[in-house]
Formats: sequence, structure tokens, C-alpha cells
Amino acid sequence: MGFSCGIVGLPRVGKTSIFNALTAAGAQVGAFTGASSDPNIAMVNVPDPRLDDLGRVNKSRKITPTTLQFVDVAGLVRGSSKGGGTGNQFLAHIREVDAVVHVVRCFEDENVVHEDVTVNPVRDCETIHLELALADLSTVDRRRERVLKLARTGDAQAKRLLGALEAVKALLDEGRPAREAQLHKEDWPLLSDLNLLTVKPILYVANVDETGLAPDHPHASALEALATAEGAPCVRICGKIEAEMAALPEADRAEFMEVYGLQESGLSKLIHAGFGLLDLMTFLTAGEDETRAWTITRGTKAPQAAGKIHSDLERGFIRLEVYSYDDWVASGRDEKKVKEKGHWRSEGKEYVMREGDVCLFRFNV
Repeated sequence: MGFSCGIVGLPRVGKTSIFNALTAAGAQVGAFTGASSDPNIAMVNVPDPRLDDLGRVNKSRKITPTTLQFVDVAGLVRGSSKGGGTGNQFLAHIREVDAVVHVVRCFEDENVVHEDVTVNPVRDCETIHLELALADLSTVDRRRERVLKLARTGDAQAKRLLGALEAVKALLDEGRPAREAQLHKEDWPLLSDLNLLTVKPILYVANVDETGLAPDHPHASALEALATAEGAPCVRICGKIEAEMAALPEADRAEFMEVYGLQESGLSKLIHAGFGLLDLMTFLTAGEDETRAWTITRGTKAPQAAGKIHSDLERGFIRLEVYSYDDWVASGRDEKKVKEKGHWRSEGKEYVMREGDVCLFRFNV
């Protein structure tokens, strides 16, 4: 799987409409808030034209893209962290995701009543931030109570964990995210099992109407300014346009996008932003049996990349035979010419994987 993201936001911001448009899941839209604590979950394939290209030439029996999982949960209202709305049942569903996608309403519609009457993206973000921080504060306080007793006995590991908890608690008490804590790199793993919501990287989606695609749209621009200040990515998606496009045959979508001046679909925007946010990249394997895309973190070395395929490959790693997809294309999509030009390489355990590597792992267990 590529990565998973939890979709959050206030009620009636268009979260589930965007979820449906991106995933074609057909989830119920409307009275989701408070009606159920069960999330909408869907998996989508990450489009990658390189796969079809490699699969066609290799006459692969199977082509397997990497995937993106969306978890759409009920609208978060004030007091959710303390049991309001669907409360902690709602929040539990996004503790396991890789990133939080915060959908913010950036459109006016008198037929869709806003939770706070008026549309104000910055205010709405503050509401969600506070609820997530309060939920994390409750988690940290519970762990702190247990660790405090052990730390008083002089236990070194407990004292170290207590210090990390205190640093995070100080921020959460102010309604600020735990990710801002100035902890040593080696101290962050101490908190990993807490699955703190405000440690997860966040990506904003400005849900706009057709007018919101204009560069100077006030609501979308306000959200983008807030995201920039936080160092977070922000993409504009028009749920209505995306829904209409999703209903069209694949062959007609490019022309439809051209009418609205769109360079890429909302799903593509979200995937690119998510890969950048999480510092992810893709390598490929190709053959008659299967051509497949694999997602790894940038900086991953060859043995650990092999481990994404199977633990035996990492344990018994000998070497990596590799060439880049771009070099393959430049060589006429001919592996023999790739070798003749010296682009086919043999790499060892210290090789750092690159985007678009086409790989054959040699191993012995």
C-alpha cells in the first residue's frame, strides 16, 4: 500500500462528497454526523503510466499499482474530544493513518447551513486543531499518570519518557500540535505507541465551488495562507466538478478538465501532495508474471526496499540489478540496449533507491 489518510473536518464541509468523488465509493452523504461511528473506507489505485508501459513490453500477466487508502469519518464538532458527537469513537479511526487530510469548506451555499453560520476557513481550522489537541492531551495525561509513578522510583527509561510527555503536554495545554515539540530525534519513538493525532502530518483540502478555482478566491486563499504558515500543503478541489468527472468515461475526462482549466484531477493532486508530505517515492519491478509499483520512503536503501516485497529478500539480500525507467525509455524500451549503454547497474547494500528504479533483487536464504 502507498499510504493511508484520514479525512477530517466539520460537518457539512463536503468531506464525504469529496471522498465519493475521489474513490467512487458511493458512501451516504448527509446525516453522517452523530448517526454512526463507523468510518467510510475505500482503497484507490495510484495512477502510474510507467506500469502499463513496462507491463505491455514485458507481456506481464498482472499489473499491480500501489494504492492509497482513504478513511472518511463523521464530522468533528466542538466537544468531540470529550465525547461530543461521535466523540472518541470517531477519533480512534484516524489514529492508525499515515496523514490527516483536513477538508475545509471554502464555498458559499445558502442551502447548506454552516456549523457556525458563516464560512470562515481559518476559524474552522482552529476548531478542528483544538479538538485534536484536546484528544491528544487526554491520551498524554493518562500515560503520564502511569509513567510518573515509575519515574519516581528512579527508572531511567521512565524518566526519559516522562520528559517527552511533559514537553508534548505543555504544547497541547495551549492547543498547539504535539509535532511542534522540540524533542531529540531518538525521543520521538518513545511516543509512537500513543498514535497522537497532532503528530501526524496534515494536508489541507480547500473544498471550493467553480468560482473557487480562481487564484484570488478569498476563502481558498485564506486557507492557503494558513497552510503556508504551518508549512503544510494545500490543494483546491471542487467536489462538484470531481463528481461529474468521475461519472464520465475515462476517454472524455481530459476534455472535461480542459473546459475548467484543470491540469490534473483532484485525486492526482492529493496523491502528489501526499507523497511529498510523507517524503515517499516509487520503485518498480517488471517481468512476465507481474509488473508492480512499490512505495517506500525517500532515503531507503536497497535491502530495506527488497524487504517491502518480502522479508526473505531483505534477509538474504546479495545485490540489486537496476536501471531507471527513463533510461529504459531513452533506450527504445529495450533492456538489451539499456545494458549496451551501461545503464544497467549492479548495486550493493548501501545503494539508496531512486524514483523510477526498475529493480531485480538477487538474494539467497
